[in-house]
Parts: sequence; C-alpha cells; structure tokens
Amino acid sequence: MTQKNKIIVIVLLIAGSALGVYLWRTSPTFKKAVTFFEKPKVVEETLVIPDTKLVSGAVGRTPSTENYAVPLVPVTEGDKVVVPGAVLTLKESFDVAKANAEAWSSDAKLVFLTSQGAVTLEGKSSMWQVVFGSTSKKKGYEVIIQGDKVVSEKELPTEEYGYDLPTNWYDAGEAISSIQSLPQFADATVSSINFFYNRDGKRWGYALGTSRGTTSMPVR
Repeated sequence: MTQKNKIIVIVLLIAGSALGVYLWRTSPTFKKAVTFFEKPKVVEETLVIPDTKLVSGAVGRTPSTENYAVPLVPVTEGDKVVVPGAVLTLKESFDVAKANAEAWSSDAKLVFLTSQGAVTLEGKSSMWQVVFGSTSKKKGYEVIIQGDKVVSEKELPTEEYGYDLPTNWYDAGEAISSIQSLPQFADATVSSINFFYNRDGKRWGYALGTSRGTTSMPVR
C-alpha cells in the first residue's frame, strides 16, 4: 500500500468513526440496531458465608452496597443482568429457612433477612441470610441458603427474639418494582435487599441498597 493510499484509509476510518458517534447520539434506529447484538451480563460471584457473632436487628436495617450493582431500569440488552445462582426470592428463602428454625425452637420468629449475593429485578438472590430468635431459648439462629439449599445453620447470642410477621406480606420483587418508575431511579442500581423490623414504627419493611443510598419502604 502506497503512502497516499494509507492516508486515504486513515481519513476514511476517522470519518466512519465520527459518523458512527453522530448516528449513535442522534439516531434511535441506529442505536437500536447496534444494541440488538448486545447480550445481558452474566454475574460471576464468589459467595462467602457471613461470620456472624451476634444477632442484631441493626444488621437488617443496613443493606450492603458491596454486591454487584444491577441497573434498576435496563434500557438495552447489555444493561440487563443474569445471576445464575439466584433461585429463590426473599420470601421463598424464608419459607425454606422457617422449617429449620422451627425444628431448632418451636417459638422461633424472624429477626431479619438479608441478601448476601447479587439481586435480580425479580427479587431473587444467590445467597440469603435468614435470622431468627427464640424467647424460650434466649438465643438467635442463623440459616444461610445458597441457591435453594441450606448450607449453614448456627445458634448465636442475640439482642432480639423476633417479631410476628404481617399477613400476606409482599415479596422483594414488588419492593423493587415499586421504585423503578420513579424518575430519581431511572439510572440507579440495586445491590441488595433486606427485610427488617422497625421497632419504633412497630412494623416490617424492606431496605434496598441502591446507588442513591438506602431506600426503605414499609410492609403493612
């Protein structure tokens, strides 16, 4: 290739790049055609069982921001996220853990429930921490669920003995969907979701760890 031809090729490449940027910014059709070939991101996680020493309701009120940040309102296929290990919703994980907790103590009641892995927009997570308390035993009990299996159980000292649950409480997916339409969350992400008891308000609620900070909502 002659020097003249090289210059022509370089000029054409620069012009093509500039045209691509212009079309990306101004043409919805062009953007749609390009993003058509994008694929959802698959999250790879290294899950670690929490080293819990004491049951405290304060843990449930403080959602983590350390897990994968999932876009709350994905615009393209490339914005979407797949979490292969996310099998159970928050409420489903409670149902699994409840049997183990009641086998430990017949008066076991929930203290809090937290996601320990990435959270999907359907309210599922790859790992859940479900923590109970017992008035008769004066102890707490932690159940860890990975996928749909219990992988850890242990008795712990506790500051709280659990609380009665509301009737027909809605699941985590509904908590997430309730903020997706709010303009301040249009470009936000979610990394965790907790279910906790508000002792001052005497009611349960969800706490979402988002890029906008902790977002809480009551469960009546």
